Amino acid sequence: MNGQISPIVVGLKTVTLLLGGLITYFAAKAASKTGSRSLTYLAVGFGTVTFGSLLAGVADQLFGFSVGTALLFETAVTAAGFAVIAYSLYASDRAASLGR
Repeated sequence: MNGQISPIVVGLKTVTLLLGGLITYFAAKAASKTGSRSLTYLAVGFGTVTFGSLLAGVADQLFGFSVGTALLFETAVTAAGFAVIAYSLYASDRAASLGR
């Protein structure tokens, strides 16, 4: 284990992972049901953000990465996930404006 992590941080990370997983699940289910490409991107974006948070915690706690390195990784993956989420909203808006 790499240093001491506050139980509050662990609790909040757990809640983040559970809620992120739930949002990803519902978005993927909606995408499957409707065939919507923008909902698929939304699910991928939330899944990326959630999985990045999990991987950063694993890197820090199990593999001994420094807190700074784990934070850098988590921030980069979160940014990528949010870019996919933003694209999902753009793609949805663009398709609506084209009459699709």
